[in-house]
Order: sequence, then C-alpha cells, then structure tokens
Amino acid sequence: MNNNQPLLVIWWPKALDQARAEEEGRMIRLRYEVLARSGDKLHGGEEALNKLPKDLPCLVLVNPTEVGLFAVVPPKLTGNKLKEALPFLVEPYLLNEPEENHVSLWPNLPKHLGGAKLAAVLGKTRARSIVSSCAQQGLKLAGLSCETLRERTGNEGAAWLSGQDFILVDGIDTPLLTPTAQAAVLKVMLQRRLQQAGAPVIELNNTDYTWLSSQVDGAMGENKIRANTRAPIEPLPRLLNKSLLSADELRKMGMRPMANQAGLRKLLTPALALMAVAVLGLNVLALKIESANAAIETQIAESYAQALPNTPMVADPLLLIEREKRNLNAGLDTSNAQGASALLHEVGLAMELAPFNSMVDFAWAENTLSVRFNANISEDQQGAALQKLKARRLDAKWLIGAQSNLPVLQVKKGAAR
Repeated sequence: MNNNQPLLVIWWPKALDQARAEEEGRMIRLRYEVLARSGDKLHGGEEALNKLPKDLPCLVLVNPTEVGLFAVVPPKLTGNKLKEALPFLVEPYLLNEPEENHVSLWPNLPKHLGGAKLAAVLGKTRARSIVSSCAQQGLKLAGLSCETLRERTGNEGAAWLSGQDFILVDGIDTPLLTPTAQAAVLKVMLQRRLQQAGAPVIELNNTDYTWLSSQVDGAMGENKIRANTRAPIEPLPRLLNKSLLSADELRKMGMRPMANQAGLRKLLTPALALMAVAVLGLNVLALKIESANAAIETQIAESYAQALPNTPMVADPLLLIEREKRNLNAGLDTSNAQGASALLHEVGLAMELAPFNSMVDFAWAENTLSVRFNANISEDQQGAALQKLKARRLDAKWLIGAQSNLPVLQVKKGAAR
C-alpha cells in the first residue's frame, strides 16, 4: 500500500440500518471522505456503497455504538497469550460468549488513575458482515476501526461532532459518546466529565464549539471548554494503525492484503540475499530460545501442578486457574474426587493428542461435565477420546453447541453405552 496515496474513509451504518436496506432490496448509502495522509479532506459526501471508489485503500469506521470500549488493567502477558486472555478479561461486560468477539487493546488512557488501557470489543458476526459487504463491492479494505479510538495530540482533551454523534476523549476515562439530538443527556454527561479529578481542558474547533455552546449553555464550565482552529485530535488516517481486526483475520475473511507491488519487486532481490545470511543466525538464536522456552514451560507446569493437582493442563494455565476459582466461588464441587475435577482429569487424558489450547471452556451441572473444544478437533480425535473414556467406564458423547456450533464433549459417571 502506497503511504502517499489518498485514503477512502467510510462511516459504516448501524446493523439495523444495513439489514433494513437489504430487506428492501436497496443499496446502503454511506457517509465518506477522501483524505490526504495528513488528514486534510480532499472531497466527501454521501454515496451508495457500490458507487464508492474501488482504486483507493479503504478504512471502514464501525458505528461507535457497536464497539464496546472498556478500561481494563491487562495481565502481565504478551503475544498470543495476551491475545487469548483478552476476551476473558472483558467477559464481565459482555452478554455473549467471550470467544464470539474480536478484542484489541490500546494505550488510549495515559492519565487513568489505575493504569488501565482501552479494550475495544467488536462482535465477530458483525465484523464478518461488514468485511463481506466490502469484498462483494470490490473495495480495497485496509483496516476496520472506530472513530472513538482516535487519540488527542497534546495534554488537552479533545471533542468533535461526527455525523449525529458528539465524541470526547480526555485520556482519563473511556471516550464519551452522546447523540447530538439528546441535548439534556449531553449536558449531564459533559458536566460529569468536567468535574472529574484532573480533568483536562477540552478543545473543539470553532464550528463545533459554537454548536456546543448553543446546546449546553451553562454546562461549559469555567475555562474548561474552549475553541481552537482545530481540535487537538489525531487525523483519521492514523486509525489504520488501530484496526479492530488484524491483517491475518482480514485475510481469513477473504480480503487480500494491501501491498505496493512495485515497491515489493524492488525489495525482493536484496531481501533474498539477506534471507540466506539471516537463516544461519536465526538457527543459532532458535536453539537459545528453544532452551529458554523449555525451562519456562517446565516452571509453569510445576507451578500449575501445585495449584491444581487434579486438573490436567489442557488449555492456557492462567485461564484454567481463573475458571477453577470462579467455580469454587460459586460453590461447585470441583475438588471432590467424584466431581468435575476428576472428570476433567479423565477428559485431559483422553484428549492428550488434541492440539494445545483446543479446549474453550467447561461447565458442571447435574453431575455432568460439558467440555467445549475449538473446531480444530478432528473426528478421529473425537472417536479416540470416546473409546478411552468408555474404557474407563464413563458415559461420554459428543454434541454440537447450540450457540457456538463448536464440538462439546459431555461426560458423567456410569456404565459406558
């Protein structure tokens, strides 16, 4: 992707509006702008989806009411471990299952008193619907983000009008989003933000400041809100670096990765030469890393065995320990040799050939253990597990989850059928 090429920015409508248009057999209309990479607007307006430019990289902004934003203190994990833990970190705020969401973490709260970061949550079903529509119309989707992820560019807070919404970011708490049509709500929410300890001055551009003054007269606060030539907020093209979906996730949904093919050809020859030299160094480094990782994994396994001696480590150990704590707090008999812990141990032994981290979660009810796995469990692995469990005189069967369509293994004490 050419970093000097103009960017097409689309404000995607709500799911309800999109569904209504599809039911009525009409193409959805979207607000759009073509921006220079500096953020300067070249032109824009409203247009049908199939009439938008197909030759420009496209940044889709999901409707902010469909993106959950939460202040969370992340665990001390990195890489894939952190990525796997994030959905369960925001689980208390969700109505659906954690694994049914894309969750990303951003450093948008530098002045949060608890040192929290901003977690953004987008449902996978909604993400697939948007990406599918873009692919059908041939748009060059470069990223899927949300306008509420924009950051201020200085120590002041920033606020701006976007369509039918008023948005405010202050670096202390999650962004404030209020419909412009609800002046009374806006006035109350604005007063609360201005009265927060350490709340910075909020700056708007002159036009938005004039509008806000007319809507919330008396709630502006003494020297707390002021006009400026521009609101101190980063330009929209920067949201390409705050995508709600990674490049790999977009590829899995059928979007081709954006690339500057001419630049790629120029770099190919020296890259191949460097690759040959780098492989030798990487082999040496890999041996050192493998040794270090083995020592870490051994230490983790020993600590886990001390914490949960009767539960095999068939998933991420931190998540298993956390779920065990929840079950204990709920009064479930997970330590009884005849209870969930013993059955989970048997499942772990039966599924020893399953991919690591293939277990999603488990539930214990009416003396029956239900263990849900990822879709990467093959039929052969399922059959082998049933044979092992029945050999242990356990009643076991495979089901398909009603909501997630993932394989579920149910096990209970009793003679095998």
